Amino acid sequence: MSSEFTPSSTPFKPLTAARDGSNFTYESLHNRVPHILTDVINDFYASIQKSTSPAAISEGKALTSQLSQLKHEMVTDKVLTPLDDDKVGDIDVWNHWLGLYFPTATWYTTPFLTWETYLYRRIASIFKRSEHWSRHDFFAMKKEATFKASMVAVAKLCSRVDALTRDSLADSENKTKMHLAFVEMLQASLWGNQTDLSMFPDLNSEALEEMQARISSGENNSKIVANDTDRIWKIVSQLQGGRIDIVLDNSGFELLQDVLLAHWLVSLGYAQKVVFHSKRIPWYVSDVTNEDFFWLVRAAQTPSLIGTKGMATEDEAALVGLGNQWSQFLADGTWEVKDELFWTGPYGFRYLPTEGKDVWDNELIKADLVIFKGDLNYRKLIYDLEWPISTPFVDALGDIATDPRAPAIVALRTSKCDTITGVDPDRAKELFAKQKDWMYSGQYGVIQLSPGRWQG
Repeated sequence: MSSEFTPSSTPFKPLTAARDGSNFTYESLHNRVPHILTDVINDFYASIQKSTSPAAISEGKALTSQLSQLKHEMVTDKVLTPLDDDKVGDIDVWNHWLGLYFPTATWYTTPFLTWETYLYRRIASIFKRSEHWSRHDFFAMKKEATFKASMVAVAKLCSRVDALTRDSLADSENKTKMHLAFVEMLQASLWGNQTDLSMFPDLNSEALEEMQARISSGENNSKIVANDTDRIWKIVSQLQGGRIDIVLDNSGFELLQDVLLAHWLVSLGYAQKVVFHSKRIPWYVSDVTNEDFFWLVRAAQTPSLIGTKGMATEDEAALVGLGNQWSQFLADGTWEVKDELFWTGPYGFRYLPTEGKDVWDNELIKADLVIFKGDLNYRKLIYDLEWPISTPFVDALGDIATDPRAPAIVALRTSKCDTITGVDPDRAKELFAKQKDWMYSGQYGVIQLSPGRWQG
């Protein structure tokens, strides 16, 4: 690991909250994230009210007090305290990291990526240490409600991809058609990342359907500010029964787009195996847990359990058919879902070959290509720094780009934080003149590649 780079000593300034309130980090710490924590408290209170167990109710009230205390520490800029052991298995790593790199850090002085990941790990710890609520997903209600509300759009999308896949299979020797289909599937996965409940907590079904319409029409293409799609296709088109890993981000509609991409890749024979990497604990409001993944497959197989009102008969049939295929992919090992602890740990992904050695050596280097989805994964790939905007994406990745065993690494990210690399300076200047907040508005995206061992 480069001597110039440690979590607390970086080559460029990390994102921290500006005391004058002038940056997105401050806005997140002062307004957006406290709002999320308030929602967690309110939604959990509703869950407590549904309980019939006096012991669970009593414990739930105590947990609510701990969540309120956490919110107080955040808004009053207290020191980040060590985490209490919840037996998940990573608390020693977290506390060693805090003590080594940020022993006296407060919420407003610590880097954005540090306090934000710490927040979600501490919320999880509060619940995991409880007797009656240790398996409670405090974000589940919001995740499932948003997906349920968009089932008509979900079925339409599945019908569209089912038809696209069949058409691709019928003319698989037509490389131009395969290329165009891949572009559509990859960009749909990119823009699905806009459905992020930590950024847009009030997302509704109408917004989801409008978003999907923009994806299908190609309207969003001009908002891809760095686009390596053709270079990625050059690698994918060479695969014959390869392995592709997807490090997941949001559940619900974005997860559906990721699953549909995997479906197309397997159906066309480019991938023989797809490994999905999920989170072991509830994370960043809408991140995918194993339970979320299998819930989506069940919802596709049996949409009547959620609601089919307004759904066209042919769309419902396509949804059920795909759900049954996905269930079979999971049963026969074509697809796997793994929830390694590293993804909810404190380290950025440049530390995978050392602090995440089990994931790097036992999983990722076995893949031909690894797709990292979403804003948080992008920030952990490059680190939350004030990078010069034209810094090559590969140069920001560290050892995971230069390891001779490295897979191709793809980042699909809609930008919701003011750190980014690999953007042409003239394009950036044009964007800042047009929209000052473009880097964290969620309206612009990147499709970026580190070729790894596919170099050349």
